[in-house]
Amino acid sequence: MQDMRRTLICVIFMASALGLASSCRPALTGTPAPATVVPELPDAIEPTDSPSPTILPTEAQEPSGEEAQAAVVAALLALYSAPNRMTDTTSLGEAQPTTNVIEFVPPDRKRIASADQGVEYIVIGDDVYVNTKDTGTWEKAQIPGATFLGDGEVTAETISATVSDARWLRSEVLDETAVAVYSYRSTSRSGDVDLQSQTELWIGQDDGLPKRMSVTGETLSVSTDPSTGVSTQKAVQARSTILIEFDTTIRIEPPIP
Repeated sequence: MQDMRRTLICVIFMASALGLASSCRPALTGTPAPATVVPELPDAIEPTDSPSPTILPTEAQEPSGEEAQAAVVAALLALYSAPNRMTDTTSLGEAQPTTNVIEFVPPDRKRIASADQGVEYIVIGDDVYVNTKDTGTWEKAQIPGATFLGDGEVTAETISATVSDARWLRSEVLDETAVAVYSYRSTSRSGDVDLQSQTELWIGQDDGLPKRMSVTGETLSVSTDPSTGVSTQKAVQARSTILIEFDTTIRIEPPIP
């Protein structure tokens, strides 16, 4: 049988030392590929089909750094409190943007679907299932669920410990919703890899929920050889735009017994 190597590109866009991995872009290659150097992203790259917000005039006083930190932490923590769906468009190096849809049902159920790559993952606790367009069937993958879910409990304290330089930038209207835009730097750790990123976060002014994220920084690349089960990880440069919806109707179940 031809040796297959499954490569997962996991976009780490949240600040958490526990690995708040929110999306993974899988790609399949027929043979193991040699290591490559990912070039720096040009400043002009912007994912397509992203909203074009309009500036909202406001006389409100600019929040302090402490208030900005609290708003960012509360918005990120909300992603672990209710079912939500993220549409993640990522540019890796000079490649064309790739879009994934990630659904999460707290505390440990996640679905990652990549129409571009023809791959879908379902994570139930520590079990990971994969379905590719080549096989058309579900099978259990030799990948730990923590690769997608992170390790340990996510709290306001664990998030806050990895968010730095939080600042209020401006007020806008995004898809007819009044939002406040914040920026922050973050550090996350997945396995033995430290990841650095700079994020802009759109937060609803009425509900305090995250609506959109724009992230520039490092992404976790995880390559697993199915014949041995051995995985290698490394940080690569990427830019992502993530649109967020909260949806209590999302259900994620194991695809096979």
